[in-house]
Amino acid sequence: MARKFINEWTREDFEAHLQDITGHDKSVQKIMIAGDGNMNFTLRLIFDDQSSIIVKQSPPYCARIPEIPAPGNRIISEIKFYQLLEEDPLLARHSPKLLGLDKTNKIAYLSDLGMATDFEYLYNQTEKLNTETCEKLVRYLKKLHSLEISSDVTFENLDMRALNHEYIFDLPFQDGERAIDLNQVTGGLAEEVDHILSETEIKIAAHELGKLYFENTRTLIHGDFYPMSWIETTKGMFIIDPEFGFLGLPEIDLGFFLAHMLLSNNFAVAYNVINKTYGPCDYSLMAKFCAVEVIRRISYVSQLPIINSLSFKKELLISSAEVLKTGNIKVYEILNHHDH
Repeated sequence: MARKFINEWTREDFEAHLQDITGHDKSVQKIMIAGDGNMNFTLRLIFDDQSSIIVKQSPPYCARIPEIPAPGNRIISEIKFYQLLEEDPLLARHSPKLLGLDKTNKIAYLSDLGMATDFEYLYNQTEKLNTETCEKLVRYLKKLHSLEISSDVTFENLDMRALNHEYIFDLPFQDGERAIDLNQVTGGLAEEVDHILSETEIKIAAHELGKLYFENTRTLIHGDFYPMSWIETTKGMFIIDPEFGFLGLPEIDLGFFLAHMLLSNNFAVAYNVINKTYGPCDYSLMAKFCAVEVIRRISYVSQLPIINSLSFKKELLISSAEVLKTGNIKVYEILNHHDH
C-alpha cells in the first residue's frame, strides 16, 4: 500500500487489501465514516451488492488528535479479546465477528452491526437505565469474568494499561496547573476539585489502587465498560471497544460500571442488580475502583456530557474521596440524588 493509513485509501486500495486479507472479492461502492473515531480510524465499506463491512485501524496516535501518541498495537488487543470470546455463545452473540486481520498495518475487518446507538443519553438523566437492560449488562460481565482462559494464553496489554493508569490513578491527583480549565466546564468546579483532591490520604489511596490495576489474574476483563461501549442495534445489544481489555481484577469492570451509573444517576438499579445477579466479589475493591473513575471523569480531561450542576459534581466528588480512602460503598447508598 502506498499510503499507510486507511483514512487516505481509495476504493481500489480497499478492494486490493480485502482480497489479500480476507479473500473477499467485491467492488467497493462507497466509503463512510463509522463511529466517533476518537482513537481509531473506523470506516464502513459498502459494496455494490449493498452488503457492508467495518474496517478499523489503530495508528500510533489518537485519530482525532494526532499530537497525542497512543499504543499502535491496540487493535491487536481488541481482536484478541473478541477471539477469546468466541469460546462462549452468549459472549460471542454480543460481539462483532472478526472477518480479517492485517497485523502488520494494524487493520481489522469486522462484521457491520448496522445502525447503532450507544447509551450516552443516560448522562443527561432524562431517561433511566431500565432493570432489564441493566441485568443484561451485568450478566455479560458475570459470563465474561467466569470465562475459562487457557493457561497458555497471555493477555497483559501493558501499553494500554500504562496509558489508562496515568489518566486514572496519577494525573488527576497531581497538584499544580490542571490540563483542563474546569471552571470552563462548570463554574466553581476547579476550586472544589483542588480542595477535595489536595489531601495526601487521597493521593496515597489512588496510588495504592493503581498498583492493583497492574495485577495479573486468569480473569478476562473488558477494561472500559461504560455507556459508550454498549450499543443497541436492530440485531440486539453489543459490547464493543475492548482495546483496554486484559487478564486482571474483575472489580475493575464492576467499579467502572458503577461509576458511570453514579455519573448518570442510575446507581441504585445497578447496585441492586450486581447484588442479585453477579455473585461474590470484593465489594470494597469494587467501591474503590468506582470512586477513582468518578473522580477522574469529573476532575480531569476525560469529560463526559453529565449534567452541568456544581452541586451534583461536588456531592459525587466528596463521596468518592471518602469511598476511595475507605472502600465503604454504603457512602454511595445514602446519596440523595434528587433532581439537580
